[in-house]
Amino acid sequence: MWGWIGRRRELEIMESSRKHANKIIEVAENLTNFLRTYFERGKEEASKVYERIFSLEKEADDIKREILSDLSRGLFHPIDREELIRFILTLDDIAANVKFGARNFLLLPEVKPPEELQRILLNMSKELHKATIKIIEGIETLYKDPRKALEIADLVERIEETVDDMRTEALEVAIRWCDENKVPSICIITKELIDSIENATDKCEDLADIIRSIALLSL
Repeated sequence: MWGWIGRRRELEIMESSRKHANKIIEVAENLTNFLRTYFERGKEEASKVYERIFSLEKEADDIKREILSDLSRGLFHPIDREELIRFILTLDDIAANVKFGARNFLLLPEVKPPEELQRILLNMSKELHKATIKIIEGIETLYKDPRKALEIADLVERIEETVDDMRTEALEVAIRWCDENKVPSICIITKELIDSIENATDKCEDLADIIRSIALLSL
């Protein structure tokens, strides 16, 4: 798999892929910054952090298009190309989910979620950031130590399960908050943010599955 590693043209694409992945890590990291800013300093200051998320997602999108264009011109084994395209597009889905959740959260009326919900949302975003970092570690470890890559893939899967449990907890608190405020928009938008974080983490698990399938073939 990915026999193009070691050849000049393909190494250039691999370097672009690494840059793309690093942008996704930054997007995930800035989601935590966005939420913390929103909770501590309000919507106006949080909107500035959102602009950073928007910019990073656009930069990642530009790199993605360049990689896909290069792949269409290069001489690759079809399986190699298919795996890399799947990896790139799944990474892109992480950034899209983060941007979607943050953008919609700014539509909330000027209210502050209860501290318990703030804590859960921040913890979910931190776990997402952790998962993106582990995905890159898994890719960098893949050909040096496939067994280590498998361990990392398993860890990402456990992170996803943790976030899934947090989602249930967050929804319980959010529903109580919605009932108290009697504002339907709070229910809708808060749930969208919760689901966006979970969906982004689900994509990390999908990436872990890619790493796992390649690692198993490398053993």
